[in-house]
Amino acid sequence: MTVVDIHTHFFPETWPDLAARFGGEWPWMRRDSADRAMVMMGSREFRPITSACWDPDVRVADMDAAGVDIQVVSATPVLFAYQRPADQALECARIFNDALLEITSAAPDRLVPLCQVPLQDTDAACRELERSMANGHHGVQIGNHVGDRDLDDAGVVTFLQHCASLDVPVFVHPWDMLAPERIARYWMPWLVGMPTESTIALCSVIFGGVLERLPALRIAFAHGGGSFPGTFGRI
Repeated sequence: MTVVDIHTHFFPETWPDLAARFGGEWPWMRRDSADRAMVMMGSREFRPITSACWDPDVRVADMDAAGVDIQVVSATPVLFAYQRPADQALECARIFNDALLEITSAAPDRLVPLCQVPLQDTDAACRELERSMANGHHGVQIGNHVGDRDLDDAGVVTFLQHCASLDVPVFVHPWDMLAPERIARYWMPWLVGMPTESTIALCSVIFGGVLERLPALRIAFAHGGGSFPGTFGRI
């Protein structure tokens, strides 16, 4: 049986200084050793990572050790840039989409790339989707919301319709969790916030009639659907 892990992330070894280019706080990577680094958000430490994030040989070796045949690789959600002007988010998407193709090209039979798009601008998102698919991506990862717009928002549904028309699979990842002032402690943004965000997304596509309108849409939700399976009876 082929073992496929559809949810893995990457960071390229280097990328342009987006803060210098656009101003404000952008992610960057602080190298701490040959095989370890820290993802930074401005001056704040966000997450430690290892060279498996940027070195395909290390990644494939880790896959072999874990018994994984294929990984689907996508950007960490801090790279979405949905809160930024659309032109900046588009530039960010192009940088990381191209970097991901470079990483996955080292093992094309083992590593499957998913692009990202500037979802806050429907037209720009559709154009970047088309460019990325033409260049070799196999699908798209999106966040579960853009500000206060959920997956039943008209602009987001238009993008999903474009995905369905092109037979592009969509992977939905939770991010930018609600009530951050209440869940900052105990690692609750990941333990409580992300599962909640996924449930909001799933309820939005179900109750918003998105699945009925787009029967050809291929869509998957990270983390086993978050809290949705556990509250399915109530929903």
